[in-house]
Parts: sequence; C-alpha cells; structure tokens
Amino acid sequence: MRAPTISQVAKEAGISVATVSRVMNQKGAVSPETTQKVLQAIERLGYQPNIWGRNLRRGESQVVLVMVPNVTNPYYAPIIAGAEDTLSAAGYSIMLCITNMDRARRRHYVDLMRNRRADGAILMDISVDDRDMVQLSEEYPLVQCCEYCESAAISHVSIDNFSAAREAVSRLAALGHTRIGYIGAKNSFISTALRHKGYRSALEELSIPLHPGYEDFAGRDYSFSTGVEAAGRLLEQKERPTALFCVSDVLALGALQAARERGLRVPEDLSVVGFDDVEYASMFQPRLTTIRQPCYRMGALAASLLLRQMQGEAGGQAMFLPHEWVSRDSTAPWPLNHTFSVSNDL
Repeated sequence: MRAPTISQVAKEAGISVATVSRVMNQKGAVSPETTQKVLQAIERLGYQPNIWGRNLRRGESQVVLVMVPNVTNPYYAPIIAGAEDTLSAAGYSIMLCITNMDRARRRHYVDLMRNRRADGAILMDISVDDRDMVQLSEEYPLVQCCEYCESAAISHVSIDNFSAAREAVSRLAALGHTRIGYIGAKNSFISTALRHKGYRSALEELSIPLHPGYEDFAGRDYSFSTGVEAAGRLLEQKERPTALFCVSDVLALGALQAARERGLRVPEDLSVVGFDDVEYASMFQPRLTTIRQPCYRMGALAASLLLRQMQGEAGGQAMFLPHEWVSRDSTAPWPLNHTFSVSNDL
C-alpha cells in the first residue's frame, strides 16, 4: 500500500494543500478549528511528512556530520557520544562519517554540506597541515575536535598534548627510569606530533640523553598489532628501555603483549604508560597507567560550539581541557628500591 500524500490529507480534511502545509510548518494564520481538522486527518490516514524534503526546502537538514578516521580505536566512542547527546538535545541528528584519513573520502562527505544535506561538521580526522579546511570553514560551520590544523582559524577542542606527554615522561623519571622508550604513530595528527615533542622536551629538561634506538613508530591508526610490533623492536635491544611511553592506550596494550611474549613482567621488568584512558585500559591485568582525556566532555563542547556557529556566531575559538594522570598497575620504581625527585617545572 502506498503511503498517503499531503494531497490526500487535504482532501480528507476538506481544505487546500496550502493550508495543510501551513499547519505542518506552523507558518501563517490558521484557525484552531482548521488546525484540528488537519491533525485528525493526519492521524486517520497515518500520514508521515517528508521531513528531509521539507528541511531541504528551508535550506537546513538538522543533520551534522561527525568525521572520524576509524571506529576501531575505542578512543573515539565517548567523543561521539558527547557530541550526539548535545546535538540530539538541540534537535539534530548526526551522520557518522568514517574517512580512513582519506581526503577524497572526506571531500565526498563535504559534498553533503554543499548539497544542503548537512548543516555543519565536527572533524576528528584533520591533519596538522590540512589547508583545505581554511576555505571550507569560510563556507560552513566547522569545529575540530582532538585533532586540528594549527594555521586554520577554525574552532577546536583538545587537551595540551605537549604538556601531557612531558608529564608522563617526568612521572616515569620520578620512578627512577632513565631508559625511557617512545612508541608513536605514522600519521600527520597534531596530537601525535606534540606528544613526540613533549617526550623529547622532558628528556632534555631532565638531562636524560635521547637514545636513538628508543623511539619507534606504529601504524597510523594506532592498531594493537602495530603496537605489538613497535614495542617488540624496542624490547629486542640488548640494553632495552625499562619504561615505554605510548601515544595511545591501544599501542600500550600492544606493548604489554610484546612484553609477555618475551617473558618480561610488567611492571617489575618494564613500566608502560598509555594515553587516553579508554575503557580497555582498566579491564585487563596489569591495569594500564595512562593520561586521561575528558573525551565525552570534548565531544559535548565541540557540539556546543558548532550549534552556536550554526546560529550565526563566529568560529575561531581554541579550547583546551585539562588532562589527568591515572596511576595503575603498569608502572613501578626502577629499580624497586630507588627513586629520585623531578623538577616541579615539568
């Protein structure tokens, strides 16, 4: 059976299609009696208005794009939840767009805004040198979340990744570690670059020599398997690191696996620090010491900024939320009976 049309509603109510349209769009003067007739006719026929088409005619979609590099990394889930809850409360739906860090795929999603099928976007897949976003931000409401292009005057929400990485390294040094390895990722995200800079800056501040063999890089998507591989290469060295700082929890969990495969105990033989505090970090033994990001709050704040832009406010705000050190079971003094103090300047 074909769905009823607005013309059938008008016929059922004994009025014109234009009057039915005014009732549905709540525009124009319509008497209470006529409005009641229309509502009764809609109920009797089971009419469902084409909201998508109506919004297109109005020049709005009530849809927001949320672009993520992937959905395999559990880090993104609470950010998406925070954004969705905030947007839903304002009457918007989200369209989750998985870009795989592919610019051609992102351009395909951007076309949805050009075709008025989306009103704005929250971007979590932005490269540090992504110049395309500058022009796009002049045309559409955009907010960057967790990752951002530094040169673009686009609103962004993040944490201070540089300071967080420095704190992680200083905490390991305070436990007595001087052979501190680093596991990064082969991508162009600003968070990855700043965490690498923070790692090196802390070593320099602490007068700990930078060992050329203590840095390794996993895959661009922070996958568990590439974390295992990168940690394995570091731990195969004759004078291996006694601690590893990893730029994501998934990579850190990979490092725990690499240590187990080599008969190393964590934290007795090796301390491991992650980044993000995803749910998995506290689900397995040893529970992971990590840097906690306020992911849900970042998503909610990014959505709030976007809503304000879609209401006509200017963009360009840079907002940094506080991170938190979370000490669990994967870190310990080295050796167990020796610690030393670290400068409070870190």
